[in-house]
Amino acid sequence: MINSHSTHSKQTTKKISTKTPLAIACAILPLLAAPSWAASESAAVEEVIVTAAKREQRLQDYAGALSVVNNFQGVKNIGDIAAQVPGLNIVDAGPRNPTGLIIRGLRMDEIDSGDLSGDGSLVASYVDNIPLQGYFVPPSFSLKDLQQIEVVRGPQGTLYGNASVGGLIRYVTAKPDLEKYSVRASGELSQTKHSDDLSYDTDLVVNTPLIDNTLGLRLLLGKTDNAGFIDNPYLLSGAQEDINDDQTKQARVSLLWQASDNFSLNSSYHYQKINVGDRQAANESFTGDDYTASSRYLQPMEGELQLASIDATYDMGFATLTASVNRYDYAHNERADQTDLYIGLDAAYYDNAYFTPFEDLSAYNASTVDVVKDSAELRLVSDSEQPLRWLIGGFYSRDDLDVYMSDFVPGFNDYLDAGLASDAEYIATQQEVLDEYSAYGELAYDLTSKWEISGGARFFRYDDKLNVTKAYPFEDFASVERGDDVIDGTLGKLGSRYKFNEDLSIYFSAAEGFRRGGANLTPPGVTTNTFYDPDKATSYELGLRSEWFNQQLQFNAAVFSTEWEDIQVSTTAEDDGRSITANAGEARSQGVELEVFAQLPGGFSLRSNYTIIDAELTETVEAIDAFDGDRLPGSPRTQFSVALDYLQAMGSVEWDGSLSFQRMGEVYTALNESYFNYQQLDSYNTANAQVGVTLRNWRLGAFVNNIANTRGITGGRADDFYGDQGQFEYVTRPRTVGLSVSYEY
Repeated sequence: MINSHSTHSKQTTKKISTKTPLAIACAILPLLAAPSWAASESAAVEEVIVTAAKREQRLQDYAGALSVVNNFQGVKNIGDIAAQVPGLNIVDAGPRNPTGLIIRGLRMDEIDSGDLSGDGSLVASYVDNIPLQGYFVPPSFSLKDLQQIEVVRGPQGTLYGNASVGGLIRYVTAKPDLEKYSVRASGELSQTKHSDDLSYDTDLVVNTPLIDNTLGLRLLLGKTDNAGFIDNPYLLSGAQEDINDDQTKQARVSLLWQASDNFSLNSSYHYQKINVGDRQAANESFTGDDYTASSRYLQPMEGELQLASIDATYDMGFATLTASVNRYDYAHNERADQTDLYIGLDAAYYDNAYFTPFEDLSAYNASTVDVVKDSAELRLVSDSEQPLRWLIGGFYSRDDLDVYMSDFVPGFNDYLDAGLASDAEYIATQQEVLDEYSAYGELAYDLTSKWEISGGARFFRYDDKLNVTKAYPFEDFASVERGDDVIDGTLGKLGSRYKFNEDLSIYFSAAEGFRRGGANLTPPGVTTNTFYDPDKATSYELGLRSEWFNQQLQFNAAVFSTEWEDIQVSTTAEDDGRSITANAGEARSQGVELEVFAQLPGGFSLRSNYTIIDAELTETVEAIDAFDGDRLPGSPRTQFSVALDYLQAMGSVEWDGSLSFQRMGEVYTALNESYFNYQQLDSYNTANAQVGVTLRNWRLGAFVNNIANTRGITGGRADDFYGDQGQFEYVTRPRTVGLSVSYEY
């Protein structure tokens, strides 16, 4: 990934004290033996069907740590999903920047500004069969009109390949209903504290059979306007309020053709456009105000995401054949204030100040990213009811990437009397083509009616071609660098599951996941550090899935240990000082994940999850000043959430409500305290509440998010290099109060 300038840091050792996660698991096991309530007449926990294993099966039959979210009342973004899933954490930089996904603490990169986040994800993301883990992560996928979200924790390399080191998030969209016509329209109005404007959210979903039981169409239209709450009196263009507003428009159309009992064809097209005014970030230490920024330029972002897919399925009796052809197309434009970077460059690298003598010094970066990912998959999956179950598949994808970025220093051209065509101080372009070829298979066999064993493997090959140009017009310097690399390898998975009965089972798995390697930028004639290898994780997991008291109580637990090897890190080549990606060091993540769902008397239900993770380096790598015992950045050691839901019919009126609480533990933004962006982000709590009443086709609701108006800090940029005015911190959205109305026919 290209960047405008590199920075360097010194690091020192920092040890993290730990406790054994296994002890936590042992402490809660006695709770299973002595529940404190008897079975009531409440409805049982709803049975959920999942497809993360590329076949349909009951959630309770899945031999791994998998969580499903299928109630989207009050859910607006991936952060609301993370609050309901143990082991899942996000790096929340607001809607302007990509949301970093972390599962089980596996992350090496610093938590920083998050601009132009590249292809470094350790969590695979899919919309149905469309992979999203292309270069430069898109804005968060719209969560409207989804059937469910499946979050699989632990490596998923055999079935999903690249980027599935930590796990998988799969968005399952709602499909057309071939039997009935339906319409759902909803609207929402809200007010956020510290904002002068109102926020709006509207959507319309229409489902219609075109030919009964044969052809159906489903349409989603949506628009969201979120008012900003950050003010900035330091802009060169003049003070502005509520600069971080954002608007998202989305449309999705799906067509399902059930040609016969055995053959179906489903196609869909999703369009999503987002415009953001500025960062959801403030600089309290410089401005003296919790929600005031200090940049000289507005920093808008525009992103356009298009997804298209065709899935054909043919039931052959003994097995089902599925073919998928997909396209992912993302275009991104943004501007960022660079003024303090150039001030910092003078202080750090220039003996004689170069930029700061220019009294009107200011700078900004303008960047454009275009990436297209085409993929195709063919798989054959056996019938799920036979003792020997298997699947085989092949996958191909091509990523085409084009990046342009330029730093502008307005007025500097005239100041130097350089006679150039523009004030561009730095110009860079990047073109990259990445081809992947993979073949995979899995096999499961019932040794007895209760004991299952399974295994799987994947072979992969990557071909990476990279070209980058860089130019510094004021210094009359330009360079062209190229990279070309071919990487192949294999992954494996072994597992076993013992089913005591339909409601109680335990499982064990050993699984591998990887993140693809690639080519480094290499000047002509240089033969060292031309590429970097994939990094790989091997995880061992012991889990429990259980339902009790006529399925009114569901309790799942997992204990895991993951070894992460050949970690990809950003460093500097010793021979020529260029920025490269290299493989260095090892880390371990181990922990316990618990989740509970219970139906209670009187229409109440309880859902809760708890996570404790120790994720740290296990090897010292002095070349990058990383040390054994350094805690991995980005995730809290402990995370907890609990929600009490209510649903009860009273005559012709149905009442619903929810009260939820989340505890986010302390997060480190870098490996140790000598990294220039190292910070310790304090733990914080948030609570949300909502209530609704449904009468026939209408529902009227009210909600309060962030009840206590907590100002949580989720990341940002420290002052060590960018100075007092250039630093900032990403903050959670303040208390938001709103009303909603919906109609469904």
